Amino acid sequence: MNRHPLPWRASPHAVRLATVALLATAAAIVPARPEPLVIAVPPLVLLAAARRPAISELDVEWRLTTERCFEGEEVELHAIVRAAGRLDALTLTLDPGAVELVSHRAASAPDGSWAEGVWTVRAQRWGRRAVGAITVTALAAGRTRRARLTLNVDELGVFPDPGTARAAIAPAELLARLGDHTSRAVGTAVEFAGVRPYTAGDRPRRINWPVSSRRGELHVNQQSAERAADVVVLLDALSETGPPGDTTLDRVVRGTAAVVRAQLRRADRVGVVALGSRIRWLGPDLGERHFYRIVETVLDVWDARGYRRPDVTRIPPPALPPGALVLVFSPLLDPDAIEVIRDLRERGFTTVVVDVLREEPPVRSGDRMARLALRMWRLDRAALLAWLAGLGIPVLTWDGTSSLDTALASLDRRALLPRHS
Repeated sequence: MNRHPLPWRASPHAVRLATVALLATAAAIVPARPEPLVIAVPPLVLLAAARRPAISELDVEWRLTTERCFEGEEVELHAIVRAAGRLDALTLTLDPGAVELVSHRAASAPDGSWAEGVWTVRAQRWGRRAVGAITVTALAAGRTRRARLTLNVDELGVFPDPGTARAAIAPAELLARLGDHTSRAVGTAVEFAGVRPYTAGDRPRRINWPVSSRRGELHVNQQSAERAADVVVLLDALSETGPPGDTTLDRVVRGTAAVVRAQLRRADRVGVVALGSRIRWLGPDLGERHFYRIVETVLDVWDARGYRRPDVTRIPPPALPPGALVLVFSPLLDPDAIEVIRDLRERGFTTVVVDVLREEPPVRSGDRMARLALRMWRLDRAALLAWLAGLGIPVLTWDGTSSLDTALASLDRRALLPRHS
């Protein structure tokens, strides 16, 4: 709870009373007739009887039900104000910022000693969003004095909606660590990998009796080892195009959130590298709490868009552990982002690009030069994709509206085999 001083001023009601008294007095003086003074006396008496309010400060307390939420979720803001005495009126209002006001409930004491308000707000787009400002209005001295306080509410961290993506991606060569991906190596798991002759020490329950009876000797089932992967998701925030709420950056961020959650649920270690005004990164780790740390790193990209440092293409080695698969979400519009992708491939990392661009440069009808420029842009785009394919970098397309699972499922697993330049 915070205590705030009250800046008392003349209220609009006091201004109206003074205006009526002044006009009535002028109407009596100019024609030298006393009758209008009857109208001027009551307002003057009320203004003269009004004393300076004895209450000089208020106790204000407010809180959000949560400081972080996902896109589209509703959050409640609860505020309560208390006075050390009686007031003529005490009210609370909210001027919403970058959020949508869904509903509002208010209550106050008849003697003006306290008031409270509850607002339900909703943020439709990820980022650090301003909830708004609470305005406290107090009236005293027969409503002739008014004090107003404006209190800015903390920002709300809005996480991108990870959607319902369940597909996970993994390199062909998995790490020697227990996980949820089926490896080509033989081990102890539940995924059938083949049959081999029985050797001393094999468990009897693994004997394949149908094969053993046909071949005349004991054979046992083999299972594929379940291994984990290191996955680093690289999000390109160097360029942005598209309508508000559905820009390429929105698709990049939401795709990143979906992949990170799917990989973490498979016991993979996941890290993130954000290309923005500068490089931000978070090393690979495990667990649900790591998901929220990654999202906080992504939200920092929203806060720091602007001047770009010249070393934006230099990804620090600790952000990319050996053997990691790098999944890049990018519209492939910025030369620095393309240079980062090329550098990753040259350093021997298995790299997959998810192209989120679906917009083309606008062309006015009847403009032949604009149509020619559009054709040249398409040719340049096709050449870029062919160049990436020549480097051994598969490029998947995702428009942000279709299922990300479908895009990842179209990836040829053979493209993930390690290739060194």
